Amino acid sequence: MEKIADYKYALDESSIIAITDQKGIINYVNDNFCNISKYTAEELIGQDHRIINSGFHSKAFIKDLWKTIANGNVWKGELKNKAKDGSTYWVDTTIVPFLDEKNKPYQYVAIRSDITDRKKGEEELKKILKEISDYKYALDESAIVAITDQKGIITHVNDNFCKISKYSTEELIGQDHRIINSGYHSQEFIKELWKTIAHGNVWKGELKNKAKDGSTYWVDTTIVPFLNQDGKPYQYVAIRSDITERKEGEEQIKANNIKAIEHAQILELKNTQLVDFCNIVSHNLRAPLINIAMLVDFVEQSEDEEEKSEALAKIKPVVNHLMDVFNELVESIQVKQDTEVDVDTIILEDCLAKILRGFETQIEEYDAQIHIDLSEANSIYFPPKYIDSILSNLISNALKYKSPHRNPVIHIKTQKTEQDSVILSVADNGLGIDLVMHKDQIFKIRKTFHKHPDAKGFGLFMTKTQVEAMNGKIWAESEPGKGTTFFIEFKKLQS
Repeated sequence: MEKIADYKYALDESSIIAITDQKGIINYVNDNFCNISKYTAEELIGQDHRIINSGFHSKAFIKDLWKTIANGNVWKGELKNKAKDGSTYWVDTTIVPFLDEKNKPYQYVAIRSDITDRKKGEEELKKILKEISDYKYALDESAIVAITDQKGIITHVNDNFCKISKYSTEELIGQDHRIINSGYHSQEFIKELWKTIAHGNVWKGELKNKAKDGSTYWVDTTIVPFLNQDGKPYQYVAIRSDITERKEGEEQIKANNIKAIEHAQILELKNTQLVDFCNIVSHNLRAPLINIAMLVDFVEQSEDEEEKSEALAKIKPVVNHLMDVFNELVESIQVKQDTEVDVDTIILEDCLAKILRGFETQIEEYDAQIHIDLSEANSIYFPPKYIDSILSNLISNALKYKSPHRNPVIHIKTQKTEQDSVILSVADNGLGIDLVMHKDQIFKIRKTFHKHPDAKGFGLFMTKTQVEAMNGKIWAESEPGKGTTFFIEFKKLQS
């Protein structure tokens, strides 16, 4: 009897126990039952289990439970119950019928364990996995994806790969990428590609491939090695985007040898914008998408819940960053495609007066001096919404990146060129930019050159986009510690 008492004590301490009679009326609960249900023993004794019914389970579910135990069989399952304060909790439950001499239940002993945290984790995991699955779906829909083993044998291709290569999945699985080799690239080029990924490094570049029907196509490609615990690649994921039209456009430009200089400059500018945009997408969007895909793959393959949780925790900031970059790129695309933007005669004096009113607080706080000389040109023909954005960005930067050693002084000046264009300059005496180091980066998206809580690296990128959308030019002269001057050339437009 002492041994039985010990077992009962251990069970009572470790589990949530309730005993009911054959009608389901509670006649015993232990402290653990009271703690989790937030009812006292007095409130529970004499009640049935409907007192903790959360309403989550269907009537059919409850009916099947009672049918099982009423027939003298043990029931096992998970139940969602409701505490006295209205909160819910989950318990892993075993209900054991105690039978009389006629094999009829005369009482039921319910032994439960609290699995609330696990269930919450499962629900959160399902939610996160759904989000991850959506992003993976978006990647699969928007990109050309292939996976190979460490020897380069194709193990997976998505529909986009089949469409562009004109091979079926069955024709591609088990092959290596020589099946789409166009022969365009040298052996040294392919050798360097394999050397890069075999050493566990990401390879990025452009490849000319050959489809099943003999046609060729170009893809902007990123190949990501997945490494095992020894740091050796066990598979490669290749993510591609179709750039055939762009490459054909480049080749057409070269082949035509355009004679008209102005026309050639326009085409070159448009092509440069296209290349820049592709590079921006490649650099700013593909990296987080690859990161998400890799984390998804890790979550799907891992059997360790702690490892899964760590991987899932890394996904949200990547997704947030992806959304920020995506929204910025959409805004820049809208500028480049805004062919019907309203253009009007802008009186620069009035425009500047309106913009400077928005900076009055900062100008007073920093005791800034603003010098304006519009004597050579006081008007331009330009989209009002663009000029407001351009001047606001340049003046904001002049104030934002002021020197800590002196009050800001800003000079805004215009001058006319021999070609009847107008050059507007905005000069400051602020922190300046090291153009030797950053010359090619100054107008790139998400590039910043000084620490500031409001710095996002988007203002100068958008300013350049708006200027070039109207065939203008923008450049800068700067010296660290002395200040920066931005120059904008507004091409003469017909009014």
